[in-house]
Amino acid sequence: MIGQTSDMGSNRLGALSEAVIDIAKGEDLKASLRRLVENAVALSGATYGALGALGKDGNLEEFTYVGMSEETADEIASFPEGKGLLGHLLTHPVPLRLNPIKSHPASSGFPAGHPSMVSFLGVPIRIRDEIYGSLYLTEKRGGEDFTEEDEQLVSALASAAGVAIDNARGLEAQHRVIVLAERERIAR
Repeated sequence: MIGQTSDMGSNRLGALSEAVIDIAKGEDLKASLRRLVENAVALSGATYGALGALGKDGNLEEFTYVGMSEETADEIASFPEGKGLLGHLLTHPVPLRLNPIKSHPASSGFPAGHPSMVSFLGVPIRIRDEIYGSLYLTEKRGGEDFTEEDEQLVSALASAAGVAIDNARGLEAQHRVIVLAERERIAR
C-alpha cells in the first residue's frame, strides 16, 4: 500500500505512479484488486473503499472492501448486490462525486449495521470497451468533499487496473492453452 503524504501536490502524483506500478506487478489478481482499493483509499484520503466486479450475468459477482473491521462487516445485514447507487454506476459508467450520498436519486440507503457514509466518489473500471466493475470511495477524511483532482487520480488508477486485469486474463488464458497442449502431448 502506498504511504500517505503531507504535501498533497506532487506527492499525490508520485503516489499514483507507485500505485500503478503496484497494480502492474499483478502476481495474484485478487490480491492486486485489494491493493488497488487500498491505494485508491490512501491516494484520495477516503476512509472506506470498495471494488465491485461484474459477473457474466451483469450482476455484482465480487465485492472487495477496505477500511472496516471484520466485526463491523459481520454486523452489516447484507452486502451490495449491484442495486441502488452502485447499480447505477454499473449501468452508467462515468465518474460520480456526491455529498451527501443520499442526494442522488438512485441512492437507496444502507442496510442495518452499515457504517455512516456521506461523501462518495465512484469511477468505472474498464477493460477495453467492457465494464469490469467500479471503484467506490466514501467518507473523505476531515469531512471534506472529494475533489476533481481526487476523481482524476482515482480514474487514472482505475484505467491502470483495467490494463492489469486484461493482462492477468491474457496470462491465465495463455497458461490454460499451455496446460492443454502439454496434456495433449502426454496423451499422445
